[in-house]
Amino acid sequence: MSRLNELSATAKAFLLDNPEATAEELRKHLKWMAECFLTDATNDYWDGVEIAHLHDAKANLREIAATQALSVDQQKHIREAIKLISAAQQRVNGGDTGPLLDILGPQGEHGDNHDGHGVSILEGKQGGSPSEFTREHQEAGLSWDELSSAYREEHKVNQTERNQKDLLSTHKAVGRFATGINFRAYTRPEVSAVRDAMIAANLAPSTVNKLLTRLSTVIAWACRNGHIQDDYTKGLKLKNIESTRRAFSEDELSKVVTTIHEETNAAKRFFGLLAVITGARCGELTQLTKADIYEDGVNGLLCIDINANNGKALKNKASARVVPLIDGAFGFRSEEFREYVASLPDEENSSVFRMSRDVASKWFNEVILPKAIENRSGDLVLHSLRHTMATLLKHAGVAESTAQDVLGHTNQSITFNLYGKTKSVILMAEALKKALPEPAGLQHEAMHRGP
Repeated sequence: MSRLNELSATAKAFLLDNPEATAEELRKHLKWMAECFLTDATNDYWDGVEIAHLHDAKANLREIAATQALSVDQQKHIREAIKLISAAQQRVNGGDTGPLLDILGPQGEHGDNHDGHGVSILEGKQGGSPSEFTREHQEAGLSWDELSSAYREEHKVNQTERNQKDLLSTHKAVGRFATGINFRAYTRPEVSAVRDAMIAANLAPSTVNKLLTRLSTVIAWACRNGHIQDDYTKGLKLKNIESTRRAFSEDELSKVVTTIHEETNAAKRFFGLLAVITGARCGELTQLTKADIYEDGVNGLLCIDINANNGKALKNKASARVVPLIDGAFGFRSEEFREYVASLPDEENSSVFRMSRDVASKWFNEVILPKAIENRSGDLVLHSLRHTMATLLKHAGVAESTAQDVLGHTNQSITFNLYGKTKSVILMAEALKKALPEPAGLQHEAMHRGP
């Protein structure tokens, strides 16, 4: 996770590898990180698993504070780093940006000298800045920020506001590693160093490739428009990238479902079951409100409506969708769920599961999985249920377009326009019934435990 890795790199550089760094330098860098946490689209860098690990980062920093011989400034830095992580959690979990704004201070303070902070950390990681150009050379040349700004300005007419924000977010991520490069006179070794710095910062290979794609797209545009002469970004992407997450095997899934049914907390139990029978993302489920659970009046199917209403955040436009809930699938009882939802408060935006994304993922990854599967490997997490659903749909012979509708990989409105909403929901229900047979290994008593 890029943000946390950078924060860790900062702390390490200050506390271990770079003892000569001043408190003022680290204060500025923490403010820069706070601005990134505040302005980036959270779905670009965070998912339920990553957020669940933030409490580990705070614990690690507290351990350093408790066990290492540190100066007063170093102890203050640890305290501020912990505060920053907590503030980032509050923004993602509850939409509260106040703590991050407090770290930034009065308006205007956070804009000071951002460019140098990313480079100072990379110097410690790769033996030098990604560029040999001085600040004076950069100002006389063409920086990444200038290229990015010009590119986004030209393309914003064809983008939604959310697309613009997402593009800005990834461009800022590239900028942290491309600081100091004069793109009017840059070299292949410099952009190779950008890639190497991303790897050194422990970014996931898929994230490295995503950022390199953004870089390459802007450079190709700049060449076409005469801003720069050469494109040295081709062929930089990492090869043979595979996801570190896998689908559950049939036996593993049976054990997980049985363990979920043993959960006595109704909110958690239903969250776990819906994650299994819909393949929905953690954040999509934890954002569901009472109004998002409804019964289709034509076919009588109980459905969840995953949408961006009332400030909800979705990964992309295709994530908005309606998914039917299949009665009996893996022991899910629709009538029991109806009763549970009916018992919730009637206030607007009343949360169905009453859990934040990190609490829900932490419960599944640290309570359900260890109990269900002994000696489990790190490639099984809550998000693996999406891979599992994709696998089940494929093995059931479900049409790819219908499977994509279920998982939110395509714009479902296209299907609705072709068939109508009711017909599309029926098609998904038929597909899910084929893909989600009740596993024989589940215990009847556990499956039908009351709320």
